[in-house]
Amino acid sequence: MPKDYGYFGKGITGYTHYMQAFSRNNGGRKPSGGKGGCLSVLLLLLSGVVLLFALVLN
Repeated sequence: MPKDYGYFGKGITGYTHYMQAFSRNNGGRKPSGGKGGCLSVLLLLLSGVVLLFALVLN
């Protein structure tokens, strides 16, 4: 059974159109898979708060 990409069509043509639209809409980047986004920001904010408290208490 050929792969169906809905609006974009079936088979290799549908896949190609799907990937072109994905690249256009996401600036050419592939999805990160959720690695390093929120956790990195949380750790950076936490370290900033700890540093701020250390400077204020001294």
